[in-house]
Amino acid sequence: MKKETAKKPKEDMTEKIYYEDVMCSVFEAKVLSCRQRGDRFEIIPDRSAFYPEGGGQSGDRGFLLCPDRTPESGEGGAGHAVIHVLDTQERDGDLILCCDAPAAEGERIEGHLDWEYRFDRMQNHTGEHIVSGLIHERFGYENVGFHMSSDRMTIDLSGALTEEEIREIERRANEIVWSDVPVYTDLYTEEEAENVEFRSKKELHGTIRVVRIPGADVCACCGTHVLRTGEIGSIRIISHVRFKGGVRMELMCGRWAYNYMTGIFIQNHEVSMALSAKMNETGSAAQKLLQEDAALKFRITQLLYSVIDRKARELRGTGDVLLFAEDFSPLLVQKLTAKVMEECGGSCFSFSGTDDAGYRYAAGESGGDLKELVRKMNQELNGRGGGKPFFLQGSVSASREAIENFLSGEKEGLQIIDL
Repeated sequence: MKKETAKKPKEDMTEKIYYEDVMCSVFEAKVLSCRQRGDRFEIIPDRSAFYPEGGGQSGDRGFLLCPDRTPESGEGGAGHAVIHVLDTQERDGDLILCCDAPAAEGERIEGHLDWEYRFDRMQNHTGEHIVSGLIHERFGYENVGFHMSSDRMTIDLSGALTEEEIREIERRANEIVWSDVPVYTDLYTEEEAENVEFRSKKELHGTIRVVRIPGADVCACCGTHVLRTGEIGSIRIISHVRFKGGVRMELMCGRWAYNYMTGIFIQNHEVSMALSAKMNETGSAAQKLLQEDAALKFRITQLLYSVIDRKARELRGTGDVLLFAEDFSPLLVQKLTAKVMEECGGSCFSFSGTDDAGYRYAAGESGGDLKELVRKMNQELNGRGGGKPFFLQGSVSASREAIENFLSGEKEGLQIIDL
């Protein structure tokens, strides 16, 4: 086994400082080349602490200072021009800083990483190793997909897990964090690697870099990681769904987990105040509120059924009627129409809604055929719907006045009633 050590870079190749000193955030370098690609400038330095995108981890960003420039030759204070590094990529063996301005070949530069951005990804990448490693050890599942966004990660696993098993993994992962064990990086030749057991998604050649976290994981990886597990802070698995025969898991570590849990705490505090419940009793208080709400809605529905029955009796023998009911559900609109059509001796048209939002409707006539009339109404009032000839339902986007005018023109003697 070879421990990772600093190596002298090959000629015209970039020395990868992030492998020599992962905590380095400021460094000096020289520009090997600069070329324009679209609206960006691709600067290749002779050494860099900026990590390039790869393995699910996004490329570093930050800025470059150019100390040899005068105030007249570039922007920035104290005679330093500032070039912003928007992304870092690796292409054809070249480590490329994607910048918003050019630099001259041979020019001295001072690189400054956006350290918060980098450290977030170091925390989360290391946390992903722990979770994936523990799942592999406990269940034998492989990590078959990994993506890191701006505030969370997703991991795709080759097998399913229960809620209890996921919570077990989360608890164990945080115990690894609390134990604050070192995160080791070992380098092997292909021959040496044949005698080492480690996770890997693909066949590897050349020098193989293996990240080892005692008690959690041994995995081939070229990404950046914290030096000790305690620097991860915390690990939270926030969601999981079945995915392609396995499970897709969302998780957060470190600052991301802290921000997420802080948001949940604030929301829970607001719920606690609204429900007059203790912070650790909001769940039961919400359940009680939902039960009370359901009971109240049931009682209101029963009362509305009574109103509908009474109105139907009042309209016995009235003939054709048009009813407007305030804030009735589609089911109540249907119930109203069905009851009245059996009593009124003519057609019943029931509507509920507003001029702005439109109206839902039901139309019925015992033993009648309203299909052609409703088709015409939908055409005239920008509506849609259907049903049986004697009972149809749907909605229209029209004003109450337009509804009244249309049906009054179709049904002479139509009575218009507010419920």
